[in-house]
Amino acid sequence: MLGIFLGEQNSGKTLAMTYFGYKYYKNGYDIYSNYHLNFKHKKIKLDDILDYAKGKKQFNKAVFLIDEIYLIFDSRKFGKSKNQIFSYFILQTSKRNVHIFGTAQYLNTVEKRFRENLSFKTYCMRMQKLKDGSYKEYDTQLRYIDNVSDLYIKLNFITKRNYEGLFNNMSIKSFYLFAFPMFKLYDTTQLLDIE
Repeated sequence: MLGIFLGEQNSGKTLAMTYFGYKYYKNGYDIYSNYHLNFKHKKIKLDDILDYAKGKKQFNKAVFLIDEIYLIFDSRKFGKSKNQIFSYFILQTSKRNVHIFGTAQYLNTVEKRFRENLSFKTYCMRMQKLKDGSYKEYDTQLRYIDNVSDLYIKLNFITKRNYEGLFNNMSIKSFYLFAFPMFKLYDTTQLLDIE
């Protein structure tokens, strides 16, 4: 399965992706990530992914969590030979029980073959839960929040099946993820290496 978490800066993309990665980890999957997690995982870089795609390294029952996925699979600068290898990599994942999840602010910044094979897109929004049980959107430009006990991430999951470029079946589901327990899963201030 291929999926992407989209949204503005500080909207909870990495938090949501990490949460789902952690759920897979608890179900016995190996986790590969380009950022540090506070649970067992293997750090990956572009060369590692190319080695996996070329069959130099094997994996099975694994989840790749790639924060700011365009840093590795940019839509504008990905070389032709790497494009072919990456295409092979993403198209073979289902045969190996491998899932690839990434984050990005904009979908068009990610390599086209990944975009066209997505199982789902998730749009993330940082929300505040009010005393009456309703939600309102937090200002995403405010990096730090005084009271994280009311911080939720609204996840709008969009799944689709394409047939010759036309939508054949599409569904949208939304739910709210309580953010506070997820902060312990990774360092939210970590900067990524640029390959």
